[in-house]
Amino acid sequence: MRAHSLRKDVKRTVSGALARLCRRQPVTAEQLRAAQPRRILVVRQHNQMGDMVCATPALRALRETFPQSEITLVCAPVNRDVVLHNPHLDRVLVFDKRACTRPLPLLRFLGELRRLRPDAAFVLNSVSYSVTSAALAAASGAPLLIGGDSLPFGFDISRHAYSLVMPSQPDLDRHAVDHNLAPLEAIGIRTADRRIVVVPAAAEEAAAREIDDHVPGSGGLWLLHPGAGKAQNRWPAGRFAEVAARAVREGRRVLVLQGPADGPAMADFSTEVAGRLAPQELPSPPVNPPVTVGVCAALLARAERFLCNDTGLMHVAGAVGTPTLALFGPTDPALWGPQAPEVLCLRGAQGRLETLETDNVWDLWRRLPPRSGPTRG
Repeated sequence: MRAHSLRKDVKRTVSGALARLCRRQPVTAEQLRAAQPRRILVVRQHNQMGDMVCATPALRALRETFPQSEITLVCAPVNRDVVLHNPHLDRVLVFDKRACTRPLPLLRFLGELRRLRPDAAFVLNSVSYSVTSAALAAASGAPLLIGGDSLPFGFDISRHAYSLVMPSQPDLDRHAVDHNLAPLEAIGIRTADRRIVVVPAAAEEAAAREIDDHVPGSGGLWLLHPGAGKAQNRWPAGRFAEVAARAVREGRRVLVLQGPADGPAMADFSTEVAGRLAPQELPSPPVNPPVTVGVCAALLARAERFLCNDTGLMHVAGAVGTPTLALFGPTDPALWGPQAPEVLCLRGAQGRLETLETDNVWDLWRRLPPRSGPTRG
């Protein structure tokens, strides 16, 4: 604990000193909007997928304010597929922080960043402050740096290195979409359209169509995702399995989605669902191997309904309009639930997922208004 605190103190001291060496030309919000920079760099290095989906309206706001600009986003590897085909971006650069601890990959990336020659760089914060994002924006060589105030997060960077400082709020005091938009709105960069966006590529749609075609049975596709990155966000595997088994007994076309980190949760789920279906000699629903976020988005766009925990794919489902029942525990759905009419959020009593009863979840899920056929050909 003491070592962690010491590292943080060193990081604050060093980053503050470097910020004083990276001073940029000051600019007002009005001057920035009037300048209409030709090349804009956006750096958002946070690695939470759901938070990145919630930030897509902020990208729309930038595009609507600077319609003629070429906009490039720098993101973490986990979020590449979330934004790769975003209509509000011209280019996506992936910064692999782990790989760039080695000199050669770091120099290659910085060279690519410098070749963009941005006129302005935006550092977009979340509920944490990314010193890495600020450093990458400065390293790009952009004459104008715009970013959220670093002081509420304990860093003295923004008042020295930024041309224009946006307000920031470390605590999520409003919905995540609004929280991501608020700093930009404070300097006049706005959008009336707050819908989140995830767009699969044509190849990902074709892959989803092939997966869909191999799920046995007839009728619409019923998708489930029993996993979640945090253990406290997972509804008990046995109850998830019972809901899946009921859908199979009804003759539904059930497909189970999983992510690369869902191994333990999927093992428990598979054991539980097999035990419930064995007495009726029914096969367990197929579990799809981990695929890209884009393929998941394309599958969700074809699905009749979806059942999931509070996780990244929940936001993807909201983006593509899938009728969804999302199960919440400690996280407040008023802050993180997708703002899509097709998504119903159900929270356990006192923030405890185990209080959600199987019968209630099954009844709500099966009564969701169904989607009539695939939305993508």
